[in-house]
Amino acid sequence: LNEAINPNPGFDIVIGNPPYIQLQKNGGSLSKELEGQNFKTFERTGDIYSLFYEKGWQLLIKKGVLCYITSNKWMRAGYGKSTRKFFAENTNPLILIDFAGQKIFESATVDTNILMFSKDKNRQQTIACTVREKVLNNLSVYVKQHANICNFCNDESWVVLNEIEQSIKTKIEAIGTPLKEWNINIYRGILTGYN
Repeated sequence: LNEAINPNPGFDIVIGNPPYIQLQKNGGSLSKELEGQNFKTFERTGDIYSLFYEKGWQLLIKKGVLCYITSNKWMRAGYGKSTRKFFAENTNPLILIDFAGQKIFESATVDTNILMFSKDKNRQQTIACTVREKVLNNLSVYVKQHANICNFCNDESWVVLNEIEQSIKTKIEAIGTPLKEWNINIYRGILTGYN
């Protein structure tokens, strides 16, 4: 009966571990291929997992829930700005667990996080936690004991802070001048490109 009313209602839940592929690899061929597909999270220097977040969101019903484990670079990197903006404006981030150096998969070469959001208005009450020790067997207990409520409401870096740290950050931002607004030039030394 529901399919007769709405032939494509969407999914209640989307769970995944999307691939991590930098769009600029191979001369940017993937970037060129995806650029014209109107993804809000697309960045030439970004990673394909950002597009998977958006596509997963598209597949959800209203108030449906998505949960992915991905690289955590979107939280702070420049290419993650559009992804953070997308989350802040189109989702209600429910839980963010940043593994900040703790290896979830032995073969993994990137730092990961788990983000769970609903396709709903952002309530700005994300349960956020940074995991600083090996606790995979007791992850839910660790999160309950160490989580903070964070207000992720814009495209600025998403940093998990406790209440005191959030208060200090707010005070500094209120009276300080961001480095990007100073009238100075900052340069890097010689870069060889060989890692």
